[in-house]
Amino acid sequence: MTVITSSQILEKISALDILVADLDAEFGKVSTDAVAGAPEAGKKAAEINQRIERLAVDRLILNRALARAQRAEAAAREAKAEAERRKHFDAAKGHAKRLLAATKRIDAGIAEITASLPEIAAEELLIRQNLGRAQVNLSVGPIGQMGLAVMAIDKLIRLADGRARLSGPGKSVTEIATSAWVILLAAENEQETA
Repeated sequence: MTVITSSQILEKISALDILVADLDAEFGKVSTDAVAGAPEAGKKAAEINQRIERLAVDRLILNRALARAQRAEAAAREAKAEAERRKHFDAAKGHAKRLLAATKRIDAGIAEITASLPEIAAEELLIRQNLGRAQVNLSVGPIGQMGLAVMAIDKLIRLADGRARLSGPGKSVTEIATSAWVILLAAENEQETA
C-alpha cells in the first residue's frame, strides 16, 4: 500500500473543492432552469445534487485521511527528532567518559606535582646551602636557581588559561633547571663519561 502524504491529500481536497464549487454554480443555473420549467432541468439538478452529496462524503473521507496522515507525519518527525536527540545525548555520554578519564590523569598529575613541589624547593635550598659552604658565589644566578616550583606552577597556569599558546611552549621545567645548574650537571656528566 502506497503511503499518501498530507500534502498530496491537501491537493486532492483542493481539487475536490474546486469541482464542488463548479458543480454548485452549475446546480444554481440548472435549478433556475428547472423552476422556469425547462425540460430535463429538474432531473439534471437532482443528478448534480447527488454528485455534490457524494463529493461531500469524499471530502469527509479525505479530511479523516488528512488527519491520520498529519498525525503519522508528526509522529515520524518526533521519532526522527528523538533519534537525533538520542544520538547527541549518547555522544555527550562518550565525551563525559573521556572527560572523566582525563580528569583522573590530571588528578594523578596533581598528586605528582604536589609531591614534587616541596622536593624541588628543598633541593634548591640544599644546593644553595652547599654551594654557599663551598664558597661558590650565587649572587647573580641564572633563572631557575630559585623559585623553580613557582615557575612550574606558572607554566601550568599559562597552559590552563591559554597564554602559553600565544607565546609558544617555551622551555620545559627540566630545561630551565638544567640551564640553571649547568655548572653542577656538566661536572657530573664529565665524571660519568670519564
